[in-house]
Order: sequence, then structure tokens, then C-alpha cells
Amino acid sequence: MATAELINQSNSTMFNTDEFLIDTRLQVVFDMETNDPDDFITLLFLLGHPMVNLKAITIVPGTPDQISFLRYVLGRFGRSDLPLGIFNINAKPGLSKFHLKLYPNASIKESREALDGSDVLLNYCDEKTILICGGPLKNVAKAIQTGQFKLGRLVAQGGFAGDNIIPEEKRLSKFNGRITCPTFNLSADTKAAKLVLDYKGIKEKFFVSKNVCHGVLYTNDTHEQLEKIKDKSQSLQEIYHAMSVYLNKPGKHVKAFHDPLTACCAIDLSIGQWKDVQLYMDEKTKEWGSVINENPNVKIIVDYDHEKFLSTLFAYT
Repeated sequence: MATAELINQSNSTMFNTDEFLIDTRLQVVFDMETNDPDDFITLLFLLGHPMVNLKAITIVPGTPDQISFLRYVLGRFGRSDLPLGIFNINAKPGLSKFHLKLYPNASIKESREALDGSDVLLNYCDEKTILICGGPLKNVAKAIQTGQFKLGRLVAQGGFAGDNIIPEEKRLSKFNGRITCPTFNLSADTKAAKLVLDYKGIKEKFFVSKNVCHGVLYTNDTHEQLEKIKDKSQSLQEIYHAMSVYLNKPGKHVKAFHDPLTACCAIDLSIGQWKDVQLYMDEKTKEWGSVINENPNVKIIVDYDHEKFLSTLFAYT
């Protein structure tokens, strides 16, 4: 498994990561949603990774069922003190059926105990912080609109790198022949996405595009690998439990791990191969694409190292 020292060496070769480290831990904030199981897996991962100091969580939209569920999980980790920010508490319930099946014997009552998401980002993000985004960029955009938001590095799941960016031998067959593609986390709020892309107060922006992350799969073989080490940490135990619930569903033998890849890249950017690009939305199709740009502060992933990804995903002290 990857150690903090190995990850630091890997990062320092290609990327300046030292500025995000305090006592060997990266300073991280996580912005998430709960439509898909992999945001929750990512939260479990970040709560226990040996190189991560998770400072705060924000969630979209941030409904009472989401708040209560996350507070229950934070309590399981002894992290009830972790700040939790939301975008819209009055939106429709945000938990998927998957989340409701995870802790069937627990009494989890709805809660409204949460802060404004933009306030949380303003208070806990700075130029020495990495913000990982697994959902629509609503909380980030709201913080940007204050004119006071500062961030060292954004690592977001979303965007698309098409045939003009990806070499033929690296393309997933499902995306072959495409220059643009719908991408949920950006298209769910295009104004927010454009605001984030244009904002100069974020020093570095990394996007983990769907043409790569859709090829990152958690399988029964992955589950067997995790089973051998799951007792090494609470995070690994919880991930194993959650994925056991998922894989036990009829017809569910594999799960795309979009957001876990994003979080692993945030910890070790050398997992990915990156291109300097400008992300854009085609105004006619409302699909997203990328063009090479020599002087941006935006990079998009074009390939990844699977073994290094698993090593980071399953790291423990």
C-alpha cells in the first residue's frame, strides 16, 4: 500500500504539494452529493486516509435526510465536530435507496443542524487547502460570488476530454468519436461551472473527466483484495461494508468509481496523466469538451495508473 512518504515523493517529482501539508497531512475539504454511492465511499475514504486531514464537508443540496445521515456517519468515526455545510435545505430529499440500506438497525432522524455551505468553504478553504468536488459546483460558486473565496487547488469530478485530447489507444469505446459529451456535475448548474472555471482566486484546477473515470471499476476482484486488509482501518471496514451491500444487489457486480478516483488524484496527482486545457460548453448541444491551452490553470486527466490508484485507495497507517 502507498505510504505518506511514497506519495510525497511521487507528488514532489511532478507537482508542488508541500504547501498543502501540515504534519504530513494534506488539508482537505470535501464537497459532495448523495445521488450515487461513490460520493459516500469517497467520504469514508477521506475520513480515514493516513495522509488526509479532512477539515470540513459541504453537500448538495443539503436536505434534512442528507444532514442526519452524514451526522450519523461522522459520529461513527468520532468526528461529530466536523463542520457540515449545505446549499439548499428545502430541496427534495437527497438520499438514494443505497444509503438507506447501509445501517438498517440504526435510528437516524432527520436533522437541520448544518451551516451555509458557502460560509463553510470561505472559513475552511485557503491557498493551502485542496477542495475535492464530487457533485455540482453550487456551493463553490456561491462562495465565489462573495468575492472573498481563495483556494490553492480544486480537484473536481467532471468535464470531458474528447478525441482531440485523448490518444486513440487510450479512448474508452463508449466515448470513441466524441469531442464533447454531457457531464452531470458541470451540466447540473452550468452558470456555477462557468463561474468556477473563470475564477482567478483558485490557483490550480484539476478535472477528472468521465472518459477516464468511467473506466475505473470496483469489481468482485477488487472486493476480495479489500477483504484481506479491511481490518487495518475503520475506513476500510466501512468501505467494505458499503460495497458488500452494493454488490449484493441483484445484477450489481461492478461499480464505476468516479469520485474515489478523483479523491485519490487529489492525494497523489501522479496517479493521473494530465493535459493543460480550456474546458468549454458547446452552446448548441450543452455538452462539454476541452481544447489544448498552453497557459491555463486548468488540467484534465487523460489516463491513470490503476495500481497506484488502488494503492492509494487502500492505504492505511
